[in-house]
Amino acid sequence: LLVQQALDALRTAWNCPVIVYRAPPVVPSADNYDDLGYPPDGASRDARYTRYLTPELLLRTQTSAMIPRALRMIAPARYEDVLLACPGLTYRRDAIDRLHVGEPHQLDLWRIAQRPLTRDDLVAMIETVAGTMLPGVPLRLDPAVHPYTLDGLEVYGKVQGRWVEILECGRAHPDLLAAAGLTSGLAMGIGLDRMLMLRKGIDDIRAFHGPANRVADARPAAVSH
Repeated sequence: LLVQQALDALRTAWNCPVIVYRAPPVVPSADNYDDLGYPPDGASRDARYTRYLTPELLLRTQTSAMIPRALRMIAPARYEDVLLACPGLTYRRDAIDRLHVGEPHQLDLWRIAQRPLTRDDLVAMIETVAGTMLPGVPLRLDPAVHPYTLDGLEVYGKVQGRWVEILECGRAHPDLLAAAGLTSGLAMGIGLDRMLMLRKGIDDIRAFHGPANRVADARPAAVSH
């Protein structure tokens, strides 16, 4: 429901088509790291943080791993303006606490356009998505560095008196776009478990994975990867 609300809000705001792209969670290391601009010696590649199946294959650590292939897929259509959405499970070796789980659901939202997209466009996207998923929550935008964005931001929402990170975003890196024959874009990544936790006023994200009947009854019978 949160994903659909975000897509509907952006479709209305931009009056553009929406493409939802899904892919299996086992990906080449190149998809998860190289094609997104991660350095060869980047700490995130370490087996302490990544679940490798072979030296070349891994369980994706982020839904951004779907983006390079998805960009190449849509490039021939030469959309004037389009929203690319990539939802899915991700797999990390994170410390588990009230805000983190080892297999979080994520959503990548990328706007691709023929015209140059600016920081003002990015801020408008943040306000639309955050305002839809967490209505009325104050926002704070902090600078952040991502290998596949420029002018990166971490966005925090103030919920129950505490600032909690709700998404990361930036202008899509020109090198990543150029590899697909594209010129302008915005990139956004959202942790759906945390967003749902904040939306529903749940104090601990681990409740979604616990044995409580209210949670178990709400889970789908099967999850497509």
